[in-house]
Amino acid sequence: MLWIALLLVVPAQCLKPVVLVPGALATTIEAKLDKSERSHFYCSKSSDWYTLWLKLESLFAPAVNCWADNFKMEFSKGVFSNTPGVETRVPGFGTSHSLDYVDDTHYISYFKDLVERVLSLPGAREGVTVRAAPYDFRYSPPSRESQLYFQRLKKLIEDTYGASNNTRVVLITHSLGGLTTSTFLHSVSQQWKDKHLHAWVSAAGVFGGAVKEVKVLVSHGIDNLPDFISSRLVQREVARTIMGNYFMLPSYPLWGKDEILVRTPNVNYTLGNFEQLFADMGVKDGVEKWATVRNASYTGDPGVKTYCFNGKDIPTSASFYYENQKDFPDEVPETVPGDGDGTVPARSLQVCHNWDSTVQVTEYSGSDAGEHDKIIENKEFIKSVIELIS
Repeated sequence: MLWIALLLVVPAQCLKPVVLVPGALATTIEAKLDKSERSHFYCSKSSDWYTLWLKLESLFAPAVNCWADNFKMEFSKGVFSNTPGVETRVPGFGTSHSLDYVDDTHYISYFKDLVERVLSLPGAREGVTVRAAPYDFRYSPPSRESQLYFQRLKKLIEDTYGASNNTRVVLITHSLGGLTTSTFLHSVSQQWKDKHLHAWVSAAGVFGGAVKEVKVLVSHGIDNLPDFISSRLVQREVARTIMGNYFMLPSYPLWGKDEILVRTPNVNYTLGNFEQLFADMGVKDGVEKWATVRNASYTGDPGVKTYCFNGKDIPTSASFYYENQKDFPDEVPETVPGDGDGTVPARSLQVCHNWDSTVQVTEYSGSDAGEHDKIIENKEFIKSVIELIS
């Protein structure tokens, strides 16, 4: 009977635990209000904790105006923060299922399929084998909030390692989570990484930024809801306050300083004259906001065995143009497509291809398999993860 007992024990010892780091817009953010005044007569001044992101109906007019006033950020003396009277928190840190869905009605799935598959493995334990590390995606390095998140992430990895019989952890990241994790890994010692991490799986990492973020700030806002449902310009005003949006702008030298990102009849805007772009679109503090985050990321070799997954052969924003000057910046520009995963350009996704620590590169062609948000639900991707941790 001893051999039966051994069969039951071995899988639990061999199964590598997983920590998930999500991308932008994928984390639940809760808010509590204690405001001195209302932004609109129908908005609340005070509340207990409630879902600020994502509650889909809060993006519909006129509720979007209340959401915008609570979601937007203040910027003063180089520091981003919540607006006065708004307290926020991120629930579910360290649990297994807090990243299963993006929204509170469970309409938009996220890591659900992957988490369920991991927990179906012999020896898997809820809250131990797979754990989520959500964060407030409005903030980015070098903010105090990001530094606190790095401390919590480090401790979560250490605790997960210990709870799994000192089995090294596999990090799995998506989108902005890749850039966040790359920067985190640069902040810890190689000795710590060697002890606690078995590998890093990066899916759709936005390592060099995304041209789409330029449109988010110029004209578009956070999502693609039509104006008769929401308000694009209200969302744009919010987007222009969010630290994380500046963090994800295209970065030099991946984009040349003379490479056109937005073209109008009067001016061609590039990284070399972004100051003029911010001024012309009416964001007076845009240059200072961008300067706060522009050199805060790290995309060099992570010092951890890396598996790099991304999509390709999907039309992706490469630049934008306005035919009529009067349409800039309030109307939606035309898009010049390039290669990528539908959200992140190929050159940004492929930064991890060139690391010495990268042991495998997998690219999925076409929108069904490789689209930016669909990749983590791709059955082949999930199969690869299962093979790695088993």
